[in-house]
Amino acid sequence: MTARASELPEIPLIENGAEACAVLTETYPELAETIASLHERGFAIIDPKFDPADLDAVDAYCRTAFDGAGRIQDGGIQDPSIGRLAVHRPVLNLLTKLYGRRAFPFQTLNFEFGTQQQPHSDTFHFDSSPGRFMCGVWVALEDISPDAGPLIYYPGSHKLPVLRRAEIGGEQTYLDYEKHIAGLIAEHGLQPEYGLLKRGQALIWSANLIHGGSRRTNQALTRLSQVTHYYFEDCAYHTPLDYDLERGTHFIRQPFDLSRRKHVLSQRKHLDEQLSWREILAQRWHLWRQRPPRF
Repeated sequence: MTARASELPEIPLIENGAEACAVLTETYPELAETIASLHERGFAIIDPKFDPADLDAVDAYCRTAFDGAGRIQDGGIQDPSIGRLAVHRPVLNLLTKLYGRRAFPFQTLNFEFGTQQQPHSDTFHFDSSPGRFMCGVWVALEDISPDAGPLIYYPGSHKLPVLRRAEIGGEQTYLDYEKHIAGLIAEHGLQPEYGLLKRGQALIWSANLIHGGSRRTNQALTRLSQVTHYYFEDCAYHTPLDYDLERGTHFIRQPFDLSRRKHVLSQRKHLDEQLSWREILAQRWHLWRQRPPRF
C-alpha cells in the first residue's frame, strides 16, 4: 500500500545520514552490504535474479534492433522483455525500501557498445523535488570486459552538492558542464572504479554519482547492457539541463510509470510551477500513442 504523503521522507533514507542508514540496516539486515555501499560509495552491485529467459530475449532483440545505431531508448515500447527487466519486482522492492518512497521506472536505454560518455551525474538530466529521489540501475547483458569500455564511476562523488543549471551560466554549453565535472573530479581527488559486472548482475547508482563510459581499447568487443532510470512517488520531476534561467522556471516532466502503465504528474506542492492543462493533455496524447505493451 502506498504511504500517505505526510509519512514520506523528504530525503532518501539511504542518503539521510548514518543514523537513518543504521535504522535501515536494523530493519533489513539482509541488505546490510548493499546499504553500506550505496550510502558510503554511491553505488551497489547486486544480483537481482533476473529470469535467464528475459536476459536472452533482451539480448536477441537488441542484437537485431540496434541496426548500427548502438543504442535503443525506451525499448520497452517495442519489446516486452526490456520492460520486464525494468519492472522486475525484486529491484522495485529493494529501491522502495532504500529510498522510503515507491520506486517506478520511467526510462530504459539499451547499449551495444561502451558509450565512452564523459563523466556526468544524472541530477543534471533528471531531478526531483524533494531532491535526489532518482536513481539508475545498470544491468549487464553479458560479462563485461575491461577492454570493452566498461562503466566508470567515482565512489563518494554522490555526496557532493547537486550542481544547478545557474552555476553553469546562461550561455554555456554542455561541454562546459563536462569541464565543470572534470574540475570537480580533480579538485576532490576522486578516483575511478570500473563496472566489470557479470551477465545478470546489476549496479545501482545514486542520482548524484559521477559516472560515464571508459575508453574502448578493443573496438570489436560489445558491452551489451540496459540502464533503467527510476523516480519515486509523490515528487515533482524536472530536467535541470533545460531550466529556464530568464524566467526562473523548471522544465517539468510527466514521466511514464512503466510498472503501472500510466503517466505521473509532478506534484504542485513541491514546486510553485506546473504544466498548463493544454501542455498536460498534449504530452499525455503523445505518450499514450507510444505506450509500451504489457510485460
